[in-house]
Amino acid sequence: MRLPLALLALLALGAAAGGGDGAGREAAGRFSTPEQHRCSWELRSAAGGASELRLSCRPPAGGGAARSCAYRGEPRRCPAYGARSRQYWRQILGRLRRRRHPCARGGPLSARLCGPGRAPPEAQLRLLPAPAPSPPAATAQPSAEPAESYCAQRWHSLCNFFVGFWEG
Repeated sequence: MRLPLALLALLALGAAAGGGDGAGREAAGRFSTPEQHRCSWELRSAAGGASELRLSCRPPAGGGAARSCAYRGEPRRCPAYGARSRQYWRQILGRLRRRRHPCARGGPLSARLCGPGRAPPEAQLRLLPAPAPSPPAATAQPSAEPAESYCAQRWHSLCNFFVGFWEG
């Protein structure tokens, strides 16, 4: 029962990623890793003809926090991709499925169809760097004179009156 569903998902992926008529469509699916991480994937078209494969993986129960990542590349630069895009994506997903931690740093993903020497390096899917955590917001230091912060110089006296009235 699992195999036909997987083939159906791969066929949908191949239809979305193949040829010019499938451009703009998206495909998605799920898989499990040897470490029992449950991953969902989504294929998107990126700027400049690139493809982006987004992953979201949950560890087994009690195994920590979920991780998300994205791989980007230009598979259309591979000569074999045009005629065999379904096979390309099957091989890419197979490589991800065999990784213990699909979002961990590792080498670029490439299908055997477009391996080294068969396609330019841009055809490989590379892990995008994770966005840097945003720094904590700096707390605003209250000014001794709020009018100085919010009012132009010539309005200080009037602004001081209203600020004083507002603050009680």
